[in-house]
Amino acid sequence: MKKHFLASLAVVLVICGCSLSSLNPFRAEEKKLEDEAGVNHYLWQASLDKLSFMPLATVDATSGLIVTDWTVLGEAKNEQFKISVQIFSKELRVDCLKVSVFKRVLENNHWTDVTPDERLSTETEKAILVRARQLYRNDLAAGAE
Repeated sequence: MKKHFLASLAVVLVICGCSLSSLNPFRAEEKKLEDEAGVNHYLWQASLDKLSFMPLATVDATSGLIVTDWTVLGEAKNEQFKISVQIFSKELRVDCLKVSVFKRVLENNHWTDVTPDERLSTETEKAILVRARQLYRNDLAAGAE
């Protein structure tokens, strides 16, 4: 019963946009990272998890910045993508995360920047937030047992 209450509370807090980081007494290491880095551990780890298929160019826990290198995704060898993730807070909230996707295409043997579909940024943000919630819930479940 205690697990269900904690999970329900976490869902309500995430939906309302309240901070979850202050409610997790079970992970001292993560609290230490948050104190040192200034970013939410769950958002940070989820971002790294979701971008693990791309080479990383910049990873700075202090500023909460992750930038990938240019990468070909899928079969289109004449398109490359780059993703930038910025985490703004120690709180686990939607507005503490910003994802930017950049795209370039090969034209006349030169890479040219083009505007990517806006859904790429939105879907990447959603995937990171879902993963962050999973990590948080896993910690709640591990601490409640």
